[in-house]
Amino acid sequence: MATLRKLVSDVRSVHKILSTDSLITDRAIASEIRNNSLLLIKRETNLRKLWATDTLFTTIPCLELEQVSITECCDFVDDCTIARTKLKLPRISEGNYQYVIQGVYSINAMSGVGKKLKEITINRYINLLKLPVIKNESYYWIVNDYLYLTDPLVQKVRIAALFEEDIPNEVRYSGKCSEDITNEEWCLNPLDRESFCPGYLEKQVLELTSQKLLSTYFRLKDDLTENGIDGQAPNAPAGS
Repeated sequence: MATLRKLVSDVRSVHKILSTDSLITDRAIASEIRNNSLLLIKRETNLRKLWATDTLFTTIPCLELEQVSITECCDFVDDCTIARTKLKLPRISEGNYQYVIQGVYSINAMSGVGKKLKEITINRYINLLKLPVIKNESYYWIVNDYLYLTDPLVQKVRIAALFEEDIPNEVRYSGKCSEDITNEEWCLNPLDRESFCPGYLEKQVLELTSQKLLSTYFRLKDDLTENGIDGQAPNAPAGS
């Protein structure tokens, strides 16, 4: 997949006015590329497409958890203890039906692997707590950008999701030993990371981005004036 920097370069090459204007920064173009990518991707995921595409999702390999009372994330009064990530997560994309999360997995401290957890809303889980049944399943939900797990004994999880924001290094490498992270990884410019935009959507993303930038930063003349003259023609009357 192309890096974000490559897509920024492609946008600048489409229109000479974009390639020569220094007021439009790479960061501004990258932000618009990200917004348009998310727009098209959510259209696809709402149609149940792309969910098996690994390159769409960013994986945070190790998020540390701590035990908290369930009353922290809701008004339900109970002695129930759950687990919560120590750090807030960047904003995760939401579709028509759910968060765009490929999976949340508990991590076995001994083997480095774990089981996939089921997503649930806090209200549904509270209803389960009120039922006289044994709860063997492990669930997760997100409230106020924190990830919560029903199993308070889980200490670390792995998550693969479509994040709408850049992931801070403190979150991306949470739970990893410092010696496992190279200087190159820690200092990598976000523009040099691979874009999550699927290849078949790149052309549409570049077109949408170019149109938005041109309409935002430049006042383009109408195609025709009141007299029917081409407003963008070299010999168009002044003020047309």
